[in-house]
Amino acid sequence: MTSKTVADREIVVTRLIDAPRELVFAAFTEQEHIEQWWAPKGAATHEMDVKPGGVWRYSQPVHNGSSMPFKVRFIELDKPTRLVYEYGADGANVPEPVRTTITFAEEDGKTKITLQLLFATAVERKQAVKYGAIVGAMQALETLADYLATI
Repeated sequence: MTSKTVADREIVVTRLIDAPRELVFAAFTEQEHIEQWWAPKGAATHEMDVKPGGVWRYSQPVHNGSSMPFKVRFIELDKPTRLVYEYGADGANVPEPVRTTITFAEEDGKTKITLQLLFATAVERKQAVKYGAIVGAMQALETLADYLATI
C-alpha cells in the first residue's frame, strides 16, 4: 500500500519575521547574509552558485575538532516568493538529501516563512525528529530573525 500524502515524511515550520520579503529571500540566497546566520562560527563556504542546478558546499566544525561537509543543491528560485533545494551531508554513502521548500509571504511589511522539509522516507523523518530536526529548524529561523534585526 502506498500513501498519496507526504504527511508521514514531512516537517513544516512557520515563523513571522519582522523584515521585508526581499531581504528575507536574500538572506537565504546571498553568501554575505547566509554565512551570518545559517552555520555556526567556524563554518567555511567552499562553493556557492545560487541558481537552479547550482550548489552551495560548506563545512562546519564538529565536537571532535574535525569538520562535517554539507551540500545544498538549488532546484528552484522564484525570487522573492519561493525557494526549493535539497540539503544533506556531502560525500559518498550519505543519507538521501532532504528536499526543502520555503515560501515567503508578505504580511503587513513582515515576512511569513513556511519551511517544509520532505524526507525520502517516514523512517528518515522519524530519525531526524528524534535527533532534533524540528527544534533545529525553529532555532534556525530564530537565528535568522535575530540576524535580520541587526541589519
